[in-house]
Amino acid sequence: MAVSFEEKFQSLKQSQKLEDEVNQVIKDKRSIFKPSTKNSTKILGSFVFPRSVGEIATDKPPQGADNGKGGIPLWDFLNYNFFHLILVAMFLVYSIIRGCEYFCRRARLKFLELAYNPSQSPQLIRQDVNKLEKIPKKVSVILSLKSEHEEGGGVEGLLNDAGEVTSWCIGSGIPNLTLFEYNGVLKTQVPTLIHSINKSLSNYFGANNLPTFVVKIPRLDLVAYGNGESSPEDYLTNEKPADIEITLISTVNGKKTIADLAKTMADLASKQELQSKDITIDLIDSELTDLSGYEPDLLILFGPVLDLQGYPPWQIRLSEIYWEQDNDDVNYVVFLNALKKFSTCKVNVGK
Repeated sequence: MAVSFEEKFQSLKQSQKLEDEVNQVIKDKRSIFKPSTKNSTKILGSFVFPRSVGEIATDKPPQGADNGKGGIPLWDFLNYNFFHLILVAMFLVYSIIRGCEYFCRRARLKFLELAYNPSQSPQLIRQDVNKLEKIPKKVSVILSLKSEHEEGGGVEGLLNDAGEVTSWCIGSGIPNLTLFEYNGVLKTQVPTLIHSINKSLSNYFGANNLPTFVVKIPRLDLVAYGNGESSPEDYLTNEKPADIEITLISTVNGKKTIADLAKTMADLASKQELQSKDITIDLIDSELTDLSGYEPDLLILFGPVLDLQGYPPWQIRLSEIYWEQDNDDVNYVVFLNALKKFSTCKVNVGK
C-alpha cells in the first residue's frame, strides 16, 4: 500500500527527523525553483546546448512526421535544432553588444572621474558649477548599503558616501540635501554620521574653516547640529544660519506615511473634528512635508539601474531624476552630470 505525501510528512515530523529530510519530502512533492548561480548555469546550459540526438529519437513523432525509415523524425530535428541555433546566435550577438556597451560606459566614467576629480578642493567644484546656467536649491540622493565584502561597503562606507555628497553640495552652493537609505540605517547612526560629515568637510575646507550643518529626521522631530548637540547655541547665530540642512529619510517616509496620514484624516473626519472641505492639496502637501521632508528639485541615483527603492512618491512629483547606467559608485562625475542635466531642464508646471 503506497504511503501518501501527507502521511510521510507527518511521520517524519513526529519522529523528529532532521529538517533537511522534511524539506526533501516537500521537494519531492512540489519542486520549487529558487534563483541561484547553480540554477542559472543549468538554464544557460539547457539553452545553449540542445538535446542530444538520442533524446530526440525517444520522442514520439507527430502524426505524419515519420520519414518511414524508423530513424529520427526529420521534422523534430529541424524544428528544434534550427530555431534553437537562431536563438543562440541572437543571444550571443546581444551579449557581445551589451558587453561592449558596459565596457564603453565604465571606461567613459573612469575617464571623466580622472578629468573632473575635485581633489577635495571646493574651488574646483565651484569652477565646475559656475559654468552652469542654474543649480538646484534642493537635492536628494539615494544611497545604498552595500555588503561589507564590497569595496566601500558596510555602514562605514555608507557614512563616508554621505559625507562626500554633503561636501559636494556645500561646495556647489546647494543649501538643502536629503539623504535616502532604504533601511533607515543613517537614522540610527546620527552621531557617527555627524562625525563622518565633519571629517569630510575638514578634508575639503580645512579643520579651521568647517561649514555648519544641521541634520533633521522628519516624523521623529529630531534635530542634531554639526557640533553633536540638539541646540544651536554656540554653533549657529541668528545672522548666519547653517550652510546646509540635511534631511534623513527612508522607505518608512514613503507609502506608509501617506497611508497613516490618510487614516488619521479619516478618523478626524469621522469624529467631526475635520471637515471634508478642509482637506485640500495644500493641507496634504504641508503635512507630508513635515512628515517626509521637502520636495527636491533634483533626485540623484548612484546605482546601475533606475530603482527608486520606495522613495516617497509625493515628494518627487516635479523632481528631475538622474542616474548613470552601469554605474555602481558614489562619485563626483555622476553628481556633476546630474547638475549639468538639471541646468538644461525646463519645468512647465501646469502647462
